[in-house]
Amino acid sequence: MTQEQYEALVKAQTAQAATVPAQAGSEKRLPTQEEGLLEVLLTNGLLSQEQYAALQVKNAEDKAKKQEVKEAKVTLADGFKVKSTDGDFQVQAGMYAMVDSAWYGDSDTDFSNGTELRRGRLSLAGTVYRDWDFKLEADFAGTTQDTGTTNNVTVTDAFLRYTGFKPLAFTAGNFKVPFSLEALTSAKYTTFMERGLPFALLNARSLGGMVSSSGDNWTGAAGLFGDTVTAQNIDDEGSGAAARVTYAPLYQKERVVHLGLGGQWREPASKASSPFLETVRFRSKPESNIITDALASSSITTTASGNTFGVSSGRLVDTGNIGGDVNDYTLFGAEAATVWGPFSLQGEYMLAEVDRETGNNLGFDGYYLYGSYFLTDDARNYKADKGVFDTIQPAKPFKAHGDGWGAWEIAARYSALDLNDEEVDGGDIRDITVGLNWYPNSYVRLLANYVYVLDINGGMHDDEDLDIFQVRAQVTY
Repeated sequence: MTQEQYEALVKAQTAQAATVPAQAGSEKRLPTQEEGLLEVLLTNGLLSQEQYAALQVKNAEDKAKKQEVKEAKVTLADGFKVKSTDGDFQVQAGMYAMVDSAWYGDSDTDFSNGTELRRGRLSLAGTVYRDWDFKLEADFAGTTQDTGTTNNVTVTDAFLRYTGFKPLAFTAGNFKVPFSLEALTSAKYTTFMERGLPFALLNARSLGGMVSSSGDNWTGAAGLFGDTVTAQNIDDEGSGAAARVTYAPLYQKERVVHLGLGGQWREPASKASSPFLETVRFRSKPESNIITDALASSSITTTASGNTFGVSSGRLVDTGNIGGDVNDYTLFGAEAATVWGPFSLQGEYMLAEVDRETGNNLGFDGYYLYGSYFLTDDARNYKADKGVFDTIQPAKPFKAHGDGWGAWEIAARYSALDLNDEEVDGGDIRDITVGLNWYPNSYVRLLANYVYVLDINGGMHDDEDLDIFQVRAQVTY
């Protein structure tokens, strides 16, 4: 059949269909233009019966595919998720909340017991046209201990990611900087209530852009970053770069070996408290966020070299704003972890080197090592294509009238942070933490931690020891 003959048949069939009156209430469906054309071609012997049947099947498949695009699937198992049946569009709403209480033992400083909403986050994430991912997350539990301001809303994640050039992904916005296993593992899934002491050295989230890639057992990411979304600068904002690579030489069910290296470089911004001089500050609480003390801002002093010292809001070690007009600082990190059935080990080492215009350069470091063990038939959940740990899914979730008791985990950690070097007397702290975690199901977690500060060498809390007991109730959806 020629093209002219085909077009003539289409016009004839269309005209014929237009002259057929529709009968009110009739249940008989009129044939579509494509169906009518196939009938004409079959009747005139221009199509074989086999060709006619094959084209009917194809028309039915095309019609079903068009219908699928208009339909969506709703799931509730992991947050409220709506996904188109063709997979091109998806949106998911989620939340998690953590409520903490803490009690502090007798010490030289009067630390205040308390209760707080540690995190209260709402998120909206999704995919547009299959290759564009986005996420917006805000924390409604923000508390600025230094000023006493509460109920601040803080944007934690706000980014757009393009995945069309696999295996590469391109991310822009505010998100976690690629550095540190414990930092990149969500607080929803960390073994202890608070991350280890070395976490004070790194810049966790910033505005910037990143390129990343991953395979079945490795990841790689590098990016350029500006300052945080809450930074207030009087001059050019801070800037930097970060990169991380991970590799899992062993990656099996409940059998994992994780290795990773990371680095950060940052040029700090000028601060309002020291106009046109760039400075940096490192400080840490003793792995308990609620802790506050009665030390006032008047206790902060400034030395002849320009370093300011002082501790507030329970930060037991604090370099103060480092003087000498800081050019930049570099952070190196090494990480390792293993999972062997119910047993797990994890550790990291971090070193920060501060380059100054005047005065000697400085070096601060920290590390942690911990082990955990599940008393039930469970194990930590590692994601090798992301290089982080994920949610615990109990083998037998707890039910009031069932035989499951959820997952039970015990853990112990040793952590250290040294902020003493040259004239900077920020303090050198060591502590241990033991914990008991109960996971009734994959959405609820109850934690109890005991923290004992072994020793503080230097700083405003020199030679002080402290014991802390704290608990948390957490829900994730």
